[in-house]
This record gives sequence, C-alpha cells and structure tokens, in this order.
Amino acid sequence: MADRLIFLSHIHEEKELALLIKQALEKEFSGLMEVFVSSDGASIPAGANFLTKIEDGLVNCVGAIYLISPISVKRNWVNFELGAVWVRNIMSIRSTDVGIPAIPICHSGISPGALPSPLNNLNAIQGNQASQLEFAFRSLQSVVGGEGVLNADFGILATQVVEFERQYTLGSSLKKLLTLLGGQIGDIRSLIQNCEQQPAGSMTTMQCGFIDTYKIQELQALEGTALKGVIKVNIGKAGINFSDKTKTVNGANVSVLVPVGLILEFKEQLIM
Repeated sequence: MADRLIFLSHIHEEKELALLIKQALEKEFSGLMEVFVSSDGASIPAGANFLTKIEDGLVNCVGAIYLISPISVKRNWVNFELGAVWVRNIMSIRSTDVGIPAIPICHSGISPGALPSPLNNLNAIQGNQASQLEFAFRSLQSVVGGEGVLNADFGILATQVVEFERQYTLGSSLKKLLTLLGGQIGDIRSLIQNCEQQPAGSMTTMQCGFIDTYKIQELQALEGTALKGVIKVNIGKAGINFSDKTKTVNGANVSVLVPVGLILEFKEQLIM
C-alpha cells in the first residue's frame, strides 16, 4: 500500500462518481499517491478480506473524501468510515501528528448547509461547482506531497459531476413528476402494468387532463432540467376551470410523453 493514500468513501450506487473523482485525483497527483475505492476492482483484489482492506485503508490514509448524497448520508458505512478518520484526527491533536483532511463532497440534491451532525462540522464542498472542487484538491495537495499550480480542468470535472447527478437522480425526478400529477394519472401500479405490456423502447402517453397553471410551470421546469431530453410535456389550449362559486383556477389540458423503459427501470422506487 502506498505511503500516501486517499480513502474515498462511497456507497455502491455512487460507484461511477467515485471512479470519476479517483481518476481526476490520480491524473492530478500522478506518482504521488493512490486512491482507495472499494468498488474499483483494484483496491480490494479478488479473494481479499473486504473488511480488513477497508480497515487498512482507514488506518493508512493521509486524506479522506466522503461522497454525500441524500441517500448515502443515511448509510451506516459512510458514518463508520467517517468515525475512523475522526478518531485518528482526535489522536493527532494529542500528539505531533498532522491531521487528516476529511472532505465531504455533496451531490445529487444535498448541500453543505443541510448536512447532519457530525458531518456539518467538516468543511464540505459542493461537487458540481468548479471552484469548490479546486478547493478540495488544494486541501489534499500538501498531504500527498504536491506543490504549485493545479493542472486539472475543474470546469470539465464539475460538468461531469452534473451529468452524473442528472442520471443518478432520474428515478427521484420521475417520482416527483408522478407525485406532482397526483390523481390525474390514476394508480401508479396500473401505469407500471400498462408499461409492462408495451414494447421495449416505446413511449407511453399519460393523459393528465386539466392541470393548474402553477403545476404546468413545475412540469416545464422538470422537462427543462432534471428530465431534459427524457420527457415531453404537451400543453393543450389554455382555459379556466371553475372549481366552485368562489374560486377560479387557470390551467390547460396536459399530456406527458414518458419512455416506457424509464418507468420500468424505476418501478420499485415509484411505488415506495
């Protein structure tokens, strides 16, 4: 194991982002360090004791990165791996050892200001912002023996993180879409069953009926951001719906075109 090791803590679902950060670090600090990523197929060889390798990485690392999302922040492993480095830093205060940088990288819908304790005591960064990624790399530069100007293009790295976030959060964005439509599309289980009978690669049209203007605006926001290029919102002729004698609701008839495969891919998440 290299003298200068960076431990990158992540959950399995966020493996692609872990590998993305690992590759960027190894390119920037080539020859100075290595990055321990449990799911990369190299940090833990076939047949090796998984827990022992994790323990070795936590004991020997000179820096640690934690990928924090709304999902991973609730997982025991991340907190376990944070605790190990936390204790090492407490011990360093009582000795002449140098502390270990422990950097949470927030992504996919969580921000540094929303982190729970004890994570909120660390100087977390937002992973989709170039300047903050550069700040994280600079924090690791001295502990791995690097110096001078960083060579990484943090703008490109931030763009890659944004693309990962978009793909990673498709399921939750789709669920938000269906929740927003609520009763207009009927039972979600029926929608899934209908999709299961359609050819792979086809699209299904959800006839939503009359939708309030404010909901249409939220649908269009999803269409232009999290679900960009995935769904198509079709808005009919605008009108006014008189819901009772005291209130009128502006809106229009709406249908949404959604890939069948997307609904089936996330069907378990949609019915939770």
